[in-house]
Amino acid sequence: MKLYCGAKGLDSLIDGIWLIYVLKTLLLPVASLLICAFFASYFVLKNKGKGGVLLITPLFSLYLLSLPIVAISFSIVQQQYSELDYSIVDKIKPQAIVVLSGGIISSAPEYDEDMTVSTRTLVRARYAAYLSKKTKLPLLVSGGHVFDESIASEASVLASVLQSEFMVSVRWMDEQSRNTAENAIYSHNVLSKEGINRVILVTHASHMKRAAEQFERVGFDIIPAPTSLAVMPKLNIFLFLPSASALEMSSMTIHEWLGCLWYEIKYSYL
Repeated sequence: MKLYCGAKGLDSLIDGIWLIYVLKTLLLPVASLLICAFFASYFVLKNKGKGGVLLITPLFSLYLLSLPIVAISFSIVQQQYSELDYSIVDKIKPQAIVVLSGGIISSAPEYDEDMTVSTRTLVRARYAAYLSKKTKLPLLVSGGHVFDESIASEASVLASVLQSEFMVSVRWMDEQSRNTAENAIYSHNVLSKEGINRVILVTHASHMKRAAEQFERVGFDIIPAPTSLAVMPKLNIFLFLPSASALEMSSMTIHEWLGCLWYEIKYSYL
């Protein structure tokens, strides 16, 4: 995924979005643990083998986070909502479905396109399309230009995929938001004009807690519709073998922990 740093990128850097993404990357595994291991290695070499525990700690942490049983357990703890309860849908009678973009890929030559949705966005799109067909509710897609306004918004790319691949039309688009809090704000700006405040909210299960809090904060009555829920399988040997996918799952869970903490600090006064 490319990063753009033209004039628009510099504006983003000034208003903090680039800095936030850089700091987030450095705080999350793998970067944070590798940085710790690097400095620990330097300390051990400089002190002729003393202080080995400083090196073992980040490496062992990296190992634990790469175990599926640890990653799935972390993800289950993070999940605050179970699968969509249709009895609640019948009771509350939502007026629309809101699906949050999870990023785009800047090159998609196999589709003969400049960009397409990321894997995370595709998972959300599929579930939103399923719900839209099942409930007959109109869709709003939310996602703007995170780094560069000269490229297509995440919402427009997501809307295109929903229409061309899932045969589901999008009624509204929020093309301004750059994070979850702005997803809520700009979605509310769009839907409040239509008198809509009861919505089904679609995003990943690990992200739903933070998303739900922000959408409720701006005045929505939401019905959470999480996708990609983590479920612990029966114990088997593979749960105890390190894997890249498990490390990615652990990283996303830690990302949400940090995100919830940051939002509590930044938005609690609003």
